[in-house]
Amino acid sequence: MKTRWLFLLTLLCLTAAAQADPITFIVSGGEGNLIQFQSRAPLETVTGTTNRVSGTITLDPADLTSGISAVIVVDAASIKTGNGIRDSHMRDNHLETKQYPEIRFTLDTLALPGSLAPGAPQKFMALGEFFLHGVTRTISVPVEVTYSDTGAQKRLRITGSFAVGLSEYNIPRPQFLIMRLDEIQQITVDFWGSAK
Repeated sequence: MKTRWLFLLTLLCLTAAAQADPITFIVSGGEGNLIQFQSRAPLETVTGTTNRVSGTITLDPADLTSGISAVIVVDAASIKTGNGIRDSHMRDNHLETKQYPEIRFTLDTLALPGSLAPGAPQKFMALGEFFLHGVTRTISVPVEVTYSDTGAQKRLRITGSFAVGLSEYNIPRPQFLIMRLDEIQQITVDFWGSAK
């Protein structure tokens, strides 16, 4: 009987050791991060970019069934198109960044089968709440996640692309002189998070 209890206790300890704690990856703005929107117009395509993205992603790379949560925030006023007058017009009249300074995506909980092997990108759909210009909508974003573990540093790279309709977020379509931008904006994300 004593041997059986000792066996069960050993098995319980080994099982607990095999279950890793979730890791929180911190996303901080700067070089290597890119958030971009692209809008087509009859005469030119306008592209806006920023690297001012922040947030957290929490998951256990060895066991995605334990759940993934994330909050990603973009500084709306930091988006630049390469034209100062157009940028000012976009901030004041369309994104209204003084009233709505953040663009935010929140992934509450997503459980997936399997794990993230270092260096092996994995694709999945991230279903979450997207907040833009005072409006929150549930959207599904196709993303690719790549996990890296050098021993000294653990990192996640997130890439993805999705479309946003301006009217869905009560944003008036920008018009510059005779050029009227498209209703649909293509959003591309490419950013890193490092384990704290």
